[in-house]
Formats: sequence, structure tokens, C-alpha cells
Amino acid sequence: MTKHTLPGSDIAQLQDEIAEWANFTIPDRTAYSTVAKLLEEIGELIASERMSDPQELADVAILVLDLFYLQEVDMVDAVRSKMMVNVRRNWRIADNGSAKHV
Repeated sequence: MTKHTLPGSDIAQLQDEIAEWANFTIPDRTAYSTVAKLLEEIGELIASERMSDPQELADVAILVLDLFYLQEVDMVDAVRSKMMVNVRRNWRIADNGSAKHV
């Protein structure tokens, strides 16, 4: 298994770049409108055969990073905190093939 690591500063820098672009391009966006667009992008992934397309995956990542920015939540801290919860949980595969904690 290959391990990919992104130092927090790289994520913060990327998030800043995304926020700068989004603040200029879509200044009136809200968390709600960002989630709506995120759901649209996820729907495109599900409905297509582009699940491994880096550009499509990037659309989702951009929106997630922007949502954390809009909500003023430190993504790295939030993800690390949630992972501490997740590693203590028991997991199984649900009927639809997704992972589910039990």
C-alpha cells in the first residue's frame, strides 16, 4: 500500500489559493450553494465512468476545501480529530458496497 502524505501547510496553501480564486470568481457563494455544487459534482462522478479522472476528483476536492474555508473550520485539525474517532470504530461493508461503522 502506498502512503501519500500532504503536510498541513501544503493543504493550507492550496485552500488559500482556492479561496482567493473563489472569492474573486464567485464572491456571493455560500456554504449552502457550495454543498449544492458539491452534490452536483459527486453525482457526475457516480453517473459517469470518470471516477478516476483527476480533473473530476479535483472538482470535488476544490469544493470541499472551499467549504471548510467558508465555515472557518481548520480542515487538517478536523480530519485528524475525526480520524481518531474512526480508527476506534468497527467497520463493515454495507449492502451498497460502502463502508459503514457499526
